[in-house]
Amino acid sequence: MHPSETTLQIYHRHFKIPIEHYFNTVADFPDPWDERAYQFAVHQYLEKMQDTGLIGMVRQEKDENFVYLDAAIRYPLTTNGQVPPARLVQDVKQDQKITTFLSP
Repeated sequence: MHPSETTLQIYHRHFKIPIEHYFNTVADFPDPWDERAYQFAVHQYLEKMQDTGLIGMVRQEKDENFVYLDAAIRYPLTTNGQVPPARLVQDVKQDQKITTFLSP
């Protein structure tokens, strides 16, 4: 591997967001069902959790009460090939508005 190359570990994080909270979060987006809106909602949560993961593709499903997001989050690996533990503190954590968990 060339010294300037970065290796990333990718995790899928699943979010269950009350639909009203989701609409409030993406209120500035003309289309709340656009992937950029999904990425923004995930970014807001990661920022709140002080998680420095890089957001990739986000898929969405919804019902009358919740928006379910499946986000690919990328983390640069350390020199020993591990994701720094501080970035995975919230492996299983429940927020008042958003339920999330990691799955590799």
